[in-house]
This record gives sequence, structure tokens and C-alpha cells, in this order.
Amino acid sequence: MDLTAVTTAAPARHTPITRNLMLVIGLLFMVGVLIALMALFSIAARLDAEDLSKTTFYTQRALENRITASKNYIASYANWTTAYDHLNDKVDVQWAYVDQNVGKTLFTIDHYDGVFVIDGQRSKYATVRGLLVQDQATTYLSTSMAPLIDEVQSQESLIEPVSRYTLFEGKPALLTAAAIVPNDERPAVDPKSTSVLIYVDQLTPEKLKTLGADYGLNDLSLTADDAMVPGQPAVALTGTGYSLVSRLERPGHELLWSLLPPLGGALLILALLTAYFFRYVLRTSGHVDASYTSLDLSNQALEASEERFRAVAEAASDWIWEIDDQHCITYLSGRFSTVTGFSDQQWLGQNIGQLLNCDTTPLSLWLNKLDEEQAVSHLRCSYRDQSGQQRVCRVSARPIQSKGAVLGFRGTATDITDEVAAHAQIQHLSMHDALTGLPNRNKLARYLEDALALKEQSAALTLLMIDLDNFKPINDSLGHPAGDAVLLEVAIRLHECTRDIDLVARLGGDEFVLVLHGMDSHAEIDRFCERLLDSLHQPIHYDHHTLHIGASIGVALSRRQGHLPEELIRCADIALYQAKSNGKKTWCYFAAHMNDQIQHRRQLESDLRQAIKNNEFVMHYQPRYHVDGKQIVSVEALLRWQHPVQGLLNPDAFIPLAEQTDLIVPLGRWVLREACETALTWPGAMMVSVNLSPVQFARSDVIEDVREALIQSRLPASRLELEITENVMLIDVDGALATMNALKELGVRLNMDDFGTGYSSLGYLRTYPFDGIKIDKRFIASMSSGSNDRAVVQAIINLGKAMGLTVTAEGVETLEQLDFLISDQCHEVQGFYLSRPVDKFALLPLLKASRDDFPPQGTHL
Repeated sequence: MDLTAVTTAAPARHTPITRNLMLVIGLLFMVGVLIALMALFSIAARLDAEDLSKTTFYTQRALENRITASKNYIASYANWTTAYDHLNDKVDVQWAYVDQNVGKTLFTIDHYDGVFVIDGQRSKYATVRGLLVQDQATTYLSTSMAPLIDEVQSQESLIEPVSRYTLFEGKPALLTAAAIVPNDERPAVDPKSTSVLIYVDQLTPEKLKTLGADYGLNDLSLTADDAMVPGQPAVALTGTGYSLVSRLERPGHELLWSLLPPLGGALLILALLTAYFFRYVLRTSGHVDASYTSLDLSNQALEASEERFRAVAEAASDWIWEIDDQHCITYLSGRFSTVTGFSDQQWLGQNIGQLLNCDTTPLSLWLNKLDEEQAVSHLRCSYRDQSGQQRVCRVSARPIQSKGAVLGFRGTATDITDEVAAHAQIQHLSMHDALTGLPNRNKLARYLEDALALKEQSAALTLLMIDLDNFKPINDSLGHPAGDAVLLEVAIRLHECTRDIDLVARLGGDEFVLVLHGMDSHAEIDRFCERLLDSLHQPIHYDHHTLHIGASIGVALSRRQGHLPEELIRCADIALYQAKSNGKKTWCYFAAHMNDQIQHRRQLESDLRQAIKNNEFVMHYQPRYHVDGKQIVSVEALLRWQHPVQGLLNPDAFIPLAEQTDLIVPLGRWVLREACETALTWPGAMMVSVNLSPVQFARSDVIEDVREALIQSRLPASRLELEITENVMLIDVDGALATMNALKELGVRLNMDDFGTGYSSLGYLRTYPFDGIKIDKRFIASMSSGSNDRAVVQAIINLGKAMGLTVTAEGVETLEQLDFLISDQCHEVQGFYLSRPVDKFALLPLLKASRDDFPPQGTHL
């Protein structure tokens, strides 16, 4: 019988059935895949269409709301009798620009790039980005003035603003115009005689970024109409040639990219399984339908084994190599090309020493040692891949022997570049600060040990311990990203101020250390510290915020304080504390007596903590009188510490320490609660005034503290007045405004303390919800000395009256000062001439006498 004929004919009996079955299954598989893909693409297209519609809607809404806000804002200025009196005929530049009523604050605070007052078609007052200019409005605007003025003056209601799009200095902007009319009961004005106030809000990238964040829009920006991309959501700015566009999130596209890879992988696996199933079916049918010889089976098994070996070799992360007895490469696995970028043909026949290099031992010597020992060994080598990048691998090798003779070597090469880099990174991080990359405390200690190893023979070292001022308020108000940005900028500036031979390190938080080589004279160190502080005092710009910090520096010298690293750091730390106690923003050299001051400060801090626990604080109260000096209108609560050893201490002795240690928060809560509870025992509805520390304002929830004090004491909120210094507003302008508005919603009064001594301005008084101001006692003390302080006091009183604020003069100590204030018609006075601070028991007779002599008449101003 012909065996060949049998083996070839037998499988044909069942092969058509098997193939037909596999064809049906394959077609069903492809149909299912196509249906799934069509459904997926349909869903993605619908999601993208919905995203386009939503983005266009919110872009339009954002622009409309900004226009509405601008109309409401300009209406509050244009429909204003005072503005009508100062702007309608000849513009009062003093009132408008110098007094900041329609001046720089409209740019710096309200962000209007242009402000114009138009009479006819002539611009009689103009400011551009907060600066007073003499140019006409048409110099900056693309809008014709005549139609605009006619539209404003022709409206049925003159107080209704008009808005349109325009180009301001060639860039798109929102223009809002309104007629300037009085809001009192004057006879109706002639519409054609009114001047027109124009605000220009240029749509800058910064404003668009903020506007987009408010409405959840991505990359809100302006695009020229001729550069528009089809399908992009846009709102046309009519007449400007620009449109407002934002980037689509394209959820459908993202869905496709997120699902297609895993879906493709799943389909690939399913296809492989199907192929494996087909193969199994064919093989099984072949075994059933045909009789193969043992040689065929052996060949198939051998082929499968070789295929598995190749799959394992190619799938492994290592690449396999073989060399002959002359160390020439005879084989490289497929992974070699994937890892190195070279093809195996480029290196076959080359000496392996030309490919791999070891810094510690020659590769040929290492291989010969393997020949002697006949064992597997490992060696770290390096090589350059096709792109020229240096890479590291771990090489293993074993001799290839036949009848005792070494024919060559076979081994693997494992790429460990990432492992070596990670180890180096770990070593770096153990010695460097993760945020700034500066050396950390460990690196500093090792550096000082090496630099001071020779003790007296070592080079002179100057160690500067630096602590940032005003850093914590920035971190608390703007968040850790802002704090990190400040620390990175400080690190850059410290490097710029030092030399390559010096060391800049960060100990943690806001503490830095400089180690200066060869700088040992006080004059040279003083010049360096002055230059360093000047650099750190420069403003830092972060996310539309201008941040200001300072620094205090403690100085220790190795030639004076010794050559022990720990002692040098300790001395610099003590000197740093002394510098901060001296008023910050300065530097101080270590001196032996500072140890005693540190101990005194620590003892006082311990006593202060114990005093809070033991309730050693008492309240004194100083009345505030009507300007006639007879009727008490309110009482100011003043804190005192009844120290068990030092006696009664004034706030100046312990409040700064409380602010530095955060003890001001529990102490401030106690003062609020005690003052409110005591005020309930006073006759009538006498008001109590409590001072708030700026640190307490920044680090505590003042709103909740005041609310709890009022609830627990049951004192009506209208009887509580909070005195706030302007430093609160300088730390966080937006946060302070929000907090003050919330306090006003509780029903309490707000008083600006020490007005006139800092950066107080008309803008603060108009923006913040103050009920009164207190003139600083330094102005009152020098009123009679022939200086200009009398005129300053008169100006503050007139300003307070014009804004409807109660004006209080504090520090009145003579009859002459009181007479001056009566003559100037100040509202209220306070000082030693009228009454010193007294305890709550001595206060009651004063309140009763004032109430008997002057029964209540109406409400407090």
C-alpha cells in the first residue's frame, strides 16, 4: 500500500466541514467587532457634539455676565450726584484722579484699562491703565464717538448704560458707556447736555483665564475670525474681527482613546484564542483523519520547542549573546536590537570588548577567569546605544565547553540603567531638599565637618542662619503652591548672591543656611547681608499676586564661635532669634549674652502658656466720650496680664510673643468672650470695643470666634465693635474684604484703628465696610506743636464725615487738645485726660454717672 497516498487523502474527508465551520465563526467574530466599533464611534460623536453645544453656551453666558457686571458697575458711578458735579462741565481732576474717585483704582482694583469722560465728541478726561493722559478716546478706540454718544443720550432712561465691542489699542475689549446724571431731586437734566462716562475692559489673556476658570472653560482666548478652525466653539465679537473661543474637552475623542487600546488588546487576545482554537481543531481533525508517521510527529515537536525557545528569548527583558574563543560575537538575540537600537548584523564578528566596557576590570580578563573557574559570574558594564546615550547593564556569562575545551562563552545582558539612576536619585535626595534641590541638614552637617576638620588651620567660615518674614501668611492665605513658589524663588536669589565656593542649604520650612568661605570681617559681612536682604525684599510675582517677604539673619563665625558644626549652627540660630526680636528684616551677630536672652524668652513663653491655663489675664476698660468730654458713648476693652512674679503687665510685654507662638488665637478668643460677658453687666446698651490682632485675623476663623462669643454671652451684636488695623488688609486684600463683610453680616461694627499711620487710603474706606475710624494718638499729641498735624487731623475728620464714618481721636491728654477737637467737630475722644483704663469694678460708677447725667438720646453715630 502507498502510505503517502493514505496520509494525504485521509484529512481531505473532514477538512471542508472544518473549514466551513471556522469560516462561519470568523465571520460572526468580524460582524460583532464591526457592530461594537460602530456603536462606540456613534457614542463618541454624540458626546463631542454635546460638548461643543455646552462650551458655546457657557462661552456666550460668560461674556454676557461680564457685560452685565460692567453695566451695573458704571451705573453706580454715572448715576451719582457727586460725579455729576465734578465731571459734567469742567472736570475736577483733583477729585477724579488725585483723590482716586475715578482714577488709578479703577485699573488696579477693578481692572478697567481705559476710563474716558466725553463731552460731545471731545474727551475731556482720560486715564489709560491707571495713568492720566491727554489724548482723545479715538486714539485708543476703534469705535466712533458720535453714534455712541447719540445712542447714550437718546435713550428713554439716561441711567441705562450702553455696551458694545470695540478694539482698544488694536485688541478686543468691552466698551460700556453711560450718561453722567445726578441721583438727587434736581430738575431733570437735558440729555444732550450730559457728559458720557466710558469704561473700557480689554479682554487680556489674564482676564480671560480668570473668566474661563469661573465658568469651567478651557483655554478661553481670542482668535481672529480669519484664523478660526471649523467646528471650534466661538462667540463673535461683532465689529472687532475677533471671536471668543475655548478649547473643547472632546469627551468622545477621549472615550475612544481610553477604550480603543484595551478593546484592541482584548480583541487581539480573543483573536489569538480563536486562532489557537482553529489550530487545535485542525490539528485534532488531522490526527483523526490522517495517520502521521512518528518522524512527522517528532519534527512537529521539535519545531514547537524551537518556537517556544525563540518566544521566550525574544520576550525576555535581557538580550542573549554568544562569543567564540577569540571573544568575537557569534549570536545576538532579537531583544538586542530593541534594547540597543543596533541591528545584530552590525556587531556579529566584532569583539565583544568593543561593545561592552567595564571601568573596574577588563572584560577579556574577566572572561578568562571564568574559563579557569568554570562558573557563572556577573559583571556591571556600560555601553552607548545607537542614539549615543550611556546605558548600564549587568552581564552574566558561562563557558561553552566540549570535551573539556572552551569553545566560547554564552550569557545575557540585563539593562539596569533605570535601577542605577534610581539609586543615584535616592542618594541625592538623602542629601538634598526635595523642593528646591538645595543641600539639606545632612549635607550641611557633612560639609561643615569636612570644612572644619583641621580646626584652627581650617579656612574662616561665616554661617548665616536665615528665616523668612511674612512667609506663613502667604502659605496660609494662598496655599502651599504659592509657598513653594516663594521658596523656589528665594533659593534662586540666595544662589545669585553667593559664590561657587559658598554653600546654600535649606533646613526645612522657611529656614535657610549660607556658609561663606574666607569672609571674616564685620564690614564685609555687613555689606553682604545688606545686599542679600535687598534681594529678598524685591517683590515675588505669583499667579497675578505680588508677594512681599523679608528675612532675618543670624551670623556665627568659626574663628570666634569654634570649629564644631553643631555649636556653629546653634550660635547662628540664637543670633537669628535676636535679629527677629530686634524687629526683623535685619541681621545680628552672635554674642555670649544672647544665651541669657533666649532663656528669658523661653521662660516668658512658658509662663504665657501657663497663664492661659491658669486664667491669669484680666481686662481693663477705657471709656470713649462724646467730644464734649462728658457723655460716655462706648468702652474699649484692654488686656492685662497679672503675672505672679512681675505683677501687672501691659500688652506690649507679651502680645508680640503671643503672636509669634500662635498663642494669640486662644488668647483672642478669651478676650472676646470676657469683654462680651462683662458688657452685659453695664447699664443701658453701652457698646464694647475689642481690638483684633492681624495675626489672629490671619490664623484663626475670626468669624466663628466672634459668632461663638456672641452666642455664649448673649450680647446683642450691635453692642460689639471690632477695631482692626490696616495691616490686616495689606496681608490678604481679597480675604480680608470677605471676612469683614461676613462680620458685618453678624451685625457688629467695624472700626479702622490707627488711621493715618500706614497705607490707609480713600480706596480702603470706600471698599471695606468700616463704620468708623480712629485717629492715631501721635497726630493728637503733636497738634499744638505748630506742625502740620493739626491740618492732618482736620482733614481726617472732614474725610470721615464726608463718608458717613464716626471719627474718634485717641490719646487726648490735655485740655488744649480737647478744645482743638471740639473746634474741629470731631465725633468722639478717648485718652488719659478723660479717663485712664480701669478694671470692671471701677468702670461701673463712671457708666452710671454718665447715664444719669445724659440719658440715652437716639442711636450711636
